[in-house]
Amino acid sequence: MKDKTFWLRLLKLVIWTIVLITLIGLGLYYTAKYNTYEPPSSSGSIDWGISRDSPIRRNR
Repeated sequence: MKDKTFWLRLLKLVIWTIVLITLIGLGLYYTAKYNTYEPPSSSGSIDWGISRDSPIRRNR
């Protein structure tokens, strides 16, 4: 009887693993195919103050 419960538990584990992998795969497929997100277009001149300053001091 214990052998039967072992195989039943193993079968359930395998089935749930397949279901989980399938759901993750479908979710990734859906997001890859129907992704509507567009990153904002970069404007030419972004002035953020010190963002373009060199960390190395220039000799004056």
